[in-house]
Amino acid sequence: MDALQDVLGAATPIDYPNASRQRAYQQWRMEVDDSPIFRYIYRHFAPRRHLEYGTWRGEGTCYVLEECAATVWTVNLPFGEHSVDGAPVYGSSTAELPDLQKWGARLGLQVVNSPQTDTILFVGYKYIERGFGHRVAQVYADSREWDTSQYPDGFFDSCLIDGGHRREIVVNDTMQASRLVRRGGVVLWHDFCPDDKIMREFPTANGVVTAIRQVADHLTGFRSLHWIEPSFILLGIKA
Repeated sequence: MDALQDVLGAATPIDYPNASRQRAYQQWRMEVDDSPIFRYIYRHFAPRRHLEYGTWRGEGTCYVLEECAATVWTVNLPFGEHSVDGAPVYGSSTAELPDLQKWGARLGLQVVNSPQTDTILFVGYKYIERGFGHRVAQVYADSREWDTSQYPDGFFDSCLIDGGHRREIVVNDTMQASRLVRRGGVVLWHDFCPDDKIMREFPTANGVVTAIRQVADHLTGFRSLHWIEPSFILLGIKA
């Protein structure tokens, strides 16, 4: 964590809460514990064109939109992510149901129970509510089928890989990002934590870590691969 300033060449160190430094990974929350890191990176790196694999409700997209002047391209499945047995991966909690119902009312829909929140109805609704829709190009597609031929090499300044967490999907997104992000650009992988216990307990972390290990030979074009510890973020800077 303390090396992050040097890795980015930032003028000031990260002001990171001690509570998060001491929190067990099992109790880690992206909105609380990872968000200060994302904001620090976006604020100091200041990308102009940013790519995201996986938006969910759009909270993470707001971090980059609020910290710099970037335009964001983000790729999401229109009907959400499902496990191998067909069950939805992302539901919703009772606490967030009022917000989802409010958003549904704006769409003329009644939201009840625990809706799947990574479908076309809810993807990105938080960045829209905050007035950032004009700075986001929302792509609805399986990233493995997304046609990137229209984007030249190095088109993007930065990329966050946080879509499907199965090994083969992370491999696909990593290989695409390696071409699409410019030299000196930043690639971030979320849910990366190589701790053996965490990998056993969390399939998402297992998928990301095993994918990175599989494509290690293809990441030699990065001058730095840095696990920001403690966090669930891997930071790569292209040579």
